Amino acid sequence: MRRLIVTGPRRAEFEDVTDPECPPDGILVRARLTAISVGTEIRVFRAQAVDEAGQFMHERIPFVLPTENGYSMVGDVVAVGKEVADFNVGDRVFTPSAHKEIDAVNSQLAIKLPESISDEQAVLLNILEVGHISLRRGNPAPGENVAVVGQGVIGLAALAYGRAFGFRTVAIDISDERLEVSRQMGADLAVSPKQDGYVDRVQKLFDGAGADLVIEAASRWDAIQTSMDVAADDARIVVAARHTDSPEFNPVGHPYLGKKLTLLTSYGYAAPGQRWDRHRSIGLTLELLKSGRLDIQPMITHRIKAASLPDMYRRLDEGEPSVVGVVVQWD
Repeated sequence: MRRLIVTGPRRAEFEDVTDPECPPDGILVRARLTAISVGTEIRVFRAQAVDEAGQFMHERIPFVLPTENGYSMVGDVVAVGKEVADFNVGDRVFTPSAHKEIDAVNSQLAIKLPESISDEQAVLLNILEVGHISLRRGNPAPGENVAVVGQGVIGLAALAYGRAFGFRTVAIDISDERLEVSRQMGADLAVSPKQDGYVDRVQKLFDGAGADLVIEAASRWDAIQTSMDVAADDARIVVAARHTDSPEFNPVGHPYLGKKLTLLTSYGYAAPGQRWDRHRSIGLTLELLKSGRLDIQPMITHRIKAASLPDMYRRLDEGEPSVVGVVVQWD
């Protein structure tokens, strides 16, 4: 089978490897689609560690190249382990798998998909959940207003859930192309911080105040500054993006201190069995997709064949703003 590997800084290629064996407690899945999580995957493509010592690719995972990349697959079950009772050959499933033709997956990590959910909707489940979790982390109350700074896939996901849950939403990005996607996603206002008076426009929409909750999903320190500028007094800012460098400003100075802001971070699901763990969170997303309340189709701006993955990584590394959500076809 083929799989994509990152072999060094800004180097990605395919390699042919032996098909994996089906584990007793798992399933084998043949890919239909995978999806690119741009921020995470391009950081790995650049060989950019998450810690200053350069030791970790993700929390608790040593930074060692070559490595696989990606965590989103929709495919068909082609083999079932002898200890697995909940899956059958032919089931269509979502798995947190890298870009490859076939993956061996613990059955506890696979999600059987209802017929009413399309492959393209399902392959974005993990990416959508990053936005979902970030919104819940801010604990918005009915009637509050939400701004999302950064309109990549995570920011657009947070925007989509904000719309689905009935909040007034503002999308903020420096890219006109991405702001147009935000409008298609239903943002009440889509503005660039490069525009004069953009804070006034946000406040006008929000009845003279700023946002009660701001989701920062841009991985830039100036986006943190923008988040503080559009936040109302006593607002919460949830950092959903990973920051791997140091700021050139005082992040707890003005306006953070004067506005009495609360800075939160968002990362991963709640522990199994707790409220809004992986099972419950994804279950709600599937219900929202089935009902049509969660419309994510505008997020998918590019559909490519698997062979084009290395080239797409290069385009994303160069910051091509028209590329947002990328679905990879393996047939």
